[in-house]
Amino acid sequence: MAGSPADIATAYRELYRAKFQYELSTGTRKPFLVPLHMLGVWFLPTLYLAIPHKNRPWLYRARWLVLTAIAILNLHIIRNVSSHNFGTAYMAGLVAAWGIIWNFTLLVWTRPQWDAKRVDVRRTRKLDGTKDGQHGKPVDSLPAAILGNGHATKATSGQQDSLSSFSHHSRQNGNSANDKSGEEPEFARVSGVESDGRATNGVEAVNCVKGRQKRNTTADLPALPPGTLEDLEKNWEESMDTLRKYAKYIPPEDHDLQTMAVRSQEFEYYWQEYPEDAPFLVRLDWAFDIVSTFRMTGWNWANRCLPPYEPPPNIGRIQLPLSSIGPQRTPQGYSRELSYTKFFLTRFFLNVVPSYLILDLCAVYMTADPYFILGPEHGHPLPPHLASLSPLLLSLQRTAFSFVAVVSALQLTLSAGALALAFVPPVPQVLGFRAHPWHLPTGFGSFSQVLDRGLAGFWGAWWHQTFRFGFSAPTKWLVRAGWVRPGTGREQAVAALVAFAQSGFLHASASYATVPRGSRWWLPPLFFLLAGVGTTLQSWLARAVFRAWIERMPRWVRRLGNLAYVLGWMWLTSWALVDDFGRCGLWLYEPVPVSIARALGIGPTRDRRVWRLERDFWPWWHWGKHWWDTGLGV
Repeated sequence: MAGSPADIATAYRELYRAKFQYELSTGTRKPFLVPLHMLGVWFLPTLYLAIPHKNRPWLYRARWLVLTAIAILNLHIIRNVSSHNFGTAYMAGLVAAWGIIWNFTLLVWTRPQWDAKRVDVRRTRKLDGTKDGQHGKPVDSLPAAILGNGHATKATSGQQDSLSSFSHHSRQNGNSANDKSGEEPEFARVSGVESDGRATNGVEAVNCVKGRQKRNTTADLPALPPGTLEDLEKNWEESMDTLRKYAKYIPPEDHDLQTMAVRSQEFEYYWQEYPEDAPFLVRLDWAFDIVSTFRMTGWNWANRCLPPYEPPPNIGRIQLPLSSIGPQRTPQGYSRELSYTKFFLTRFFLNVVPSYLILDLCAVYMTADPYFILGPEHGHPLPPHLASLSPLLLSLQRTAFSFVAVVSALQLTLSAGALALAFVPPVPQVLGFRAHPWHLPTGFGSFSQVLDRGLAGFWGAWWHQTFRFGFSAPTKWLVRAGWVRPGTGREQAVAALVAFAQSGFLHASASYATVPRGSRWWLPPLFFLLAGVGTTLQSWLARAVFRAWIERMPRWVRRLGNLAYVLGWMWLTSWALVDDFGRCGLWLYEPVPVSIARALGIGPTRDRRVWRLERDFWPWWHWGKHWWDTGLGV
């Protein structure tokens, strides 16, 4: 290929696509097919977990047969499956490797049917439209009923103020919590269920988003059932303790006991353990949820760096709103939204748009460098803007571009995926409560974790924690089995080794599955092994060697030292990973459909096509020799 550096990317895209088509015609490679190649990732484990085995020891032991079949299917994908879409080719190997790791997690290292439970929402009763005074006491009289009925001596003035402010917050501002123009009541938005008590097509569609109906005034809200006030009075101290504990997380617009009470009459959030006595479709939904939720959001196994997940507590018979489970932003910097509007605005304008523009710029500059097309052994002359750089500056620039491009691509993918789950039909209609923003926290943490903790904060808090539960599961199993003592240096070393070894396996498999045969799939595991070494080394140095000096340093000096260590270590070791990205042809993938940078004439490339998605980007229908190897090729 004697093309100039400016159009080398276009030339090698065509070359690699022709190579893949030839391998496809000779049968040496197969395309990634849906649904066939999802069988060992989602379908088999979902079906197996949908069948109760807690009281069937023989069926529980059969998980080894299921796991063997899953491993064989996924190893076949790693060895034989690729794509002319360069991103899909890399992801094919990564997804298959993750299928093996994840199913070991669900079938060996943990016992979901015994120990896992998720927060779900269910209808407790239908509202019949009964007005105040027709039964029980009206919700509006809640504070007066409690504070002025002879039981007021049980409460301090502070408790009275707390409860009164909760009930009357909206009315003190001349605006009911349910009077927001164009807004659905909080219980309808959060639960994703019908707020009018009607069934859809004769079925109690608990997760249906249709038929939501706005209640405009507090007069439309029914009264509390008999006994609710008496129960709250009887458990006054406990109720006030609960209110004080959780009230700080509840936004002012939800400080209305009437709305809470009505929501509690019709809906409730609860822990749903494995529903072994439920119909098959209910068990299938539970199983699919746990197989599909890698970060365990909404489950009792959720990553600890994420906001907490549990059902809201009750004060008496009144369940607090979902917003009471906080904080909504953790010390590690992961946050979630409860408002669909705020969720869309923050994810789209703070994550998607900046990541899109940065990734577009990276693509323009990186595809003009032969290093990113073919790896360090490219043998092509460098364009003038690179040839003038010293080897040190060239290495630093390439490492920086690689890092920024990877972070931007992940941020764009994770944020766009979360928006699709919440807004793109029919996904939210099918998933219901599982697609609510409460289940969709941010993908990355706060960079302050890197400044405060160095490499440990880089990998353990700031970097996306998508695979953390699976990576940490083997070590937790070793601790439970008594092989490793918890809270020791040995546990930390084993956890780092196991996590980085699995990450190395993921990226080695991804490298092997790509179209170019020049990739060195054994180098990415070396990078992650060195990452574990660097993390352990820094922790040991800070704790055992330089601790006295570090404790006397100002915070800004410690942070500067952590940042320098992270940047230096990453620059010295990242060649093992980013060199292989180039050999794999990964940067030939078109990351954005419309290139703003090319439209504005930015960058050294001569390829100024603004529309970047060619025909080979799109999925196609693949006819195989058998019915099972026929499907949607990507």
